[in-house]
Amino acid sequence: MSATAPAAAFVIPHPYVDALACFREPIKAMADAGWRIDLYTLVTPSHPAPFFGRARVRLIPLEMTRTGTLRLLSQLIARRPRYRWIVSVPQWGLYVSSIASRIAHVPIACISDELKVEAEAETEAQRRWKIRERRAHRRCRWTMALTEARADFIREENRLAAGHPMAIVPNAPPGPARRLRSRYYHDALDLPDGARILLHAGSLWWGTANALIASAREWTFDAVVVFQGRLPSQAEGWRDSARVRLAPGVLPAALLDHAVSSASIGLAMYDTTIANNRLMGAASGKVCLYLKNRLPVIATRGSDLEWIEREGCGVCVASVAEIPAAAARIWGAYDTYADAAARVFDRALEFNGRFRAVMNLLESA
Repeated sequence: MSATAPAAAFVIPHPYVDALACFREPIKAMADAGWRIDLYTLVTPSHPAPFFGRARVRLIPLEMTRTGTLRLLSQLIARRPRYRWIVSVPQWGLYVSSIASRIAHVPIACISDELKVEAEAETEAQRRWKIRERRAHRRCRWTMALTEARADFIREENRLAAGHPMAIVPNAPPGPARRLRSRYYHDALDLPDGARILLHAGSLWWGTANALIASAREWTFDAVVVFQGRLPSQAEGWRDSARVRLAPGVLPAALLDHAVSSASIGLAMYDTTIANNRLMGAASGKVCLYLKNRLPVIATRGSDLEWIEREGCGVCVASVAEIPAAAARIWGAYDTYADAAARVFDRALEFNGRFRAVMNLLESA
């Protein structure tokens, strides 16, 4: 491996980098294009460490403490030869990275994942962090946003210049849509061969998930709701029922397609009281994952996901109570919905075609 290959630092203080395509796939794509990547991220006993299978990617643990901040700054500034880019995410990572960028004279870029909105800040500390984020973001050479709507929003929210470059890359995996031959959830949960599985892949730590769990336990139609969690701790206190099951373990990214392909319909339910979820759209990793595996989708109306109805690849609902009727509608024309899911993914979401714009920006420095 050449020591003269361009190097980039990714500062992503999220312990679930492996679970989100918007972080995982850019790192893999850059490594495959010859870049050396240092990934600074949290590594905890509760989260599987990200695995890329590439010698050019090096994992460097970080700590979000005063000592950890100073260590990170030293690592970013002192590296020789210098990084060609520092890429980070709001808020803490972007703030610290911007300081290192200024001292080391290394350009910085932002992957805009979760939207932190000034109007939703409830404490003085949150308001201070928003000021820091805004100042740091304005130092960035370019931003990778997950949808056009989110790009427009963050441009205004962080008062970015009108000409600030925005590359739109949905939170989607690479490769064409296809469904694998799989019985993963049937075998893992001892479900009968013909069981119809409504899959919800993601966190359980929010009110809408609890509403879905409570509602699904009372459903009488023929389906099982399976939750694929992101953390082992989500199993604590869990109680399975005939209609609601928790999948065992946390799956690495390499197994997600195999697991998802064994489901029938994907569920994407969001709490629309916050701006991040009202502007979800193709930032939803679960929606992109479902469509890649040819699963029709049932999603929350008001989460910028109404396009799934317009494109014929799913149904939007106002509440979890409407899910049974939506599922019945999909099952009435299942192949049509599944074909539309694949068509939309390949045309508008697939990672490789969209990431070329970011590669062009990376080569600009």
